[in-house]
Amino acid sequence: MFERLKKLKPYKTETTPCKIKLSSNENPFDLPLWLREKISKAIREVPLQRYPDPHSTELKEVIADFYGVRPENLVLGNGSDELIHLLITVADDYNRPVIYPVPTFPMYQVSADIVGREKIEFPLDENFQLKKERIDRALEKNPVLAFYASPNNPTGNSFDRELILYTADKGVFTVVDEAYIHFSDKEDFVNEALKRDNLLVIRTMSKIGLAGIRLGVLIAREDIASELDKARLPFNITYPTQVIGKIALTEGREAIEKSIKIIKLERDKLIEKLKKIKSIKVYPSDANFFLIRVPDGNLLHKKLIERGILIRNMSHLPNMENCLRVSIGKPEENSAFYRNLLKILEELGWE
Repeated sequence: MFERLKKLKPYKTETTPCKIKLSSNENPFDLPLWLREKISKAIREVPLQRYPDPHSTELKEVIADFYGVRPENLVLGNGSDELIHLLITVADDYNRPVIYPVPTFPMYQVSADIVGREKIEFPLDENFQLKKERIDRALEKNPVLAFYASPNNPTGNSFDRELILYTADKGVFTVVDEAYIHFSDKEDFVNEALKRDNLLVIRTMSKIGLAGIRLGVLIAREDIASELDKARLPFNITYPTQVIGKIALTEGREAIEKSIKIIKLERDKLIEKLKKIKSIKVYPSDANFFLIRVPDGNLLHKKLIERGILIRNMSHLPNMENCLRVSIGKPEENSAFYRNLLKILEELGWE
């Protein structure tokens, strides 16, 4: 009965306990104390014996204002993971595959494997960018869905806008996963999603400081959003999530935006420092993390853990040998990472 499950590769997370955690692309800044107290008071008043609003009506209005769209353009999920799974599940014709470049966010692969849908993975180039001829080869397989994470995880770079639109223009339903768009200065795809019938955008609140409430957002043309909402599981957005989301995205909006600015500044500052180290290749980033390539990724990862600093080892992924992903932490955490990195490099004799 569960033969397919035996072959599944589950989503991997990094859980090694360390004092400084720069491994999960989280916003390191907590919400202000006054806001947390307001949220605590509101949570105490939640009737936990009751089901939440099945349509998340008030929360949708807040999110619509946050993103400059209409509530009718939204489908909400228990994290963006649920929305990815929903799309892969409901897309017509199970004989047609989903396509996506690699390396990228592994949930596309995980969800496709869970439902038994074929997947076509095509490689990014040496700079982790899309190549038209590789997209064309994937399109020859007659896919039903294409996923593009832009900015991409774990590489941090944004993809060529025209190549994403090229995929949609070929008639393939195209999903642009903008989990990290808040940290990018590149143009987003929301306007395209609002006017096209075969392109939509996925967002998440996890990277801007609300990972714990599990809230994902799908943005699409009203008729597309309405159809997809039929397949959403009932009561998938909990009462506490609705309450916290409404408060955080209204009264906490200024604090969230301030933390995003700090993260972008810290990212750029740390990248500039690392660029001066000959033994490290630093890749450009539009996200709240960046990628480096070193002489021995496994060894450096281990040495940092010994010093109480956890980053993400990506060496197991295709074309990412000796690559490590570094999330941006608080300024003092970033400084500690840099100081300890220099000491380790000196110990190892890496210039």
